[in-house]
Amino acid sequence: MDYLSKMLGLEREIIGVRFLYFEDDYQSLESEEYGKKTSYCMMVKSAMSGKHFKAKAENFGCRCAAEALGVVEEMDCVESGERYYSINLYESRAVAKSVTRDISRIKHSIYGIEIGPLKEVEDADVAVFMVNAYQLMRVVEAYSYKYGVPKHIHMAGNQGVCADLTAAPFEQNDLNFSVLCAGTRKVCGWRDDEMGVGVPIQQFIPLVDGMIKTLNYIEYPERKEAIRSRLDTPDELGIVIDDKLHYGKLGKEYVSPVLYQKKKNGEIE
Repeated sequence: MDYLSKMLGLEREIIGVRFLYFEDDYQSLESEEYGKKTSYCMMVKSAMSGKHFKAKAENFGCRCAAEALGVVEEMDCVESGERYYSINLYESRAVAKSVTRDISRIKHSIYGIEIGPLKEVEDADVAVFMVNAYQLMRVVEAYSYKYGVPKHIHMAGNQGVCADLTAAPFEQNDLNFSVLCAGTRKVCGWRDDEMGVGVPIQQFIPLVDGMIKTLNYIEYPERKEAIRSRLDTPDELGIVIDDKLHYGKLGKEYVSPVLYQKKKNGEIE
């Protein structure tokens, strides 16, 4: 968690979300009760400020989020598209139904959730963090280093935190990112430049490793200096951050036809 935060310069905590399937799981978890009723995205923002707690259906003030996470049973009007069509977000019922089908929702029942800083949630299912455009670029580069081009990006500018950042990574078993939605931006007061990333937990460490492996070859010297300033020791990441390294200095024979021909002829190594 610290490595990713330091490389990206994140301002908020990386959080973990654990799904508690049964009431016994919830009751036996030694964690503070949320104790109030708010939107799920407000729970996420609270966790990103360092709070660690558990929540169940009675704590969810937004039904759409509770349904997306499987905490309450979904109404029939969701799958049909009627709900989204009724609020004038889509041109037709067919479009509304299509969008609904593609927005991820957890289809099985979940009693509650544990949510808090990822370093404190021992058995998290999903990691969630907020980024700006540059930071998201680095996340995608790190992911692509390990897995190739992201193929399961789902968003519609609606249900940005509950569906896009929490349900989607779990249901799709893959990274997702989101431009969020108007509701969460209003309620939580996210900055205009903030977006979100959700990652199934087994991809989190490989993502960090991909970011370390690409750091020297993508970041420019001024960015490298900013990263160094956030480290406790120069070798904290397990690499030496070298201003002289950059991908633009490599592979010349693969962008120059003349050098490539010499490479093919064995004239250069």
